[in-house]
Amino acid sequence: MDINSKKLSAISLWALWYKRNKLVNEGLNFELHELVGFVQSYGQDLSFVKTKDLTAGMKRNGLWRPPKPGIIKLNFDSSFVSNSNFSISAVIARDFEGLIMGACDSLTIIKKLETNITDRSVLNPISQHIRVLAEAFEEVTYNYVPREANRAAYELAMVGRNQKIPCFWVEEAPHLVIEVAELDRQAWYSRGGSGC
Repeated sequence: MDINSKKLSAISLWALWYKRNKLVNEGLNFELHELVGFVQSYGQDLSFVKTKDLTAGMKRNGLWRPPKPGIIKLNFDSSFVSNSNFSISAVIARDFEGLIMGACDSLTIIKKLETNITDRSVLNPISQHIRVLAEAFEEVTYNYVPREANRAAYELAMVGRNQKIPCFWVEEAPHLVIEVAELDRQAWYSRGGSGC
């Protein structure tokens, strides 16, 4: 087999084993087309990650950087609690001065937004909705940054682990997230930085 066939075989075996465990342990049935769709989507995601240089942001300084004036920067992070199968994704919006414009716990898949490959996962309606919303802006870009440059979003994801419902904040955020965002602002401006 070629490398792509080996990859799809490994993903198929893993997905089949996962679905088998769900059936045996939780009684959850599954359709074959769902399994095939998942395998294809996961394979495409792996190919995308391999071709897209997601580490480019890691070569930069580990500081959060504000956007240019007139731009709102969104930082995302997520967390997963394995014992309860609970996941949380967080987004924090900040302006060119580093001030919080809004924050929420949300479900977001950036890499699905960066590709034109048809998404066959259950997240397709969400990624399609985000694409439609993005059309209202002049420009939307997605970049990977290391956790050191994304600390406020990480803290928001950690706060979200304790929430039972989605939460939204306008021009504010939980206290710990505000503290981390202020540390980001101070670190950037103390080195004489300007928006970028």
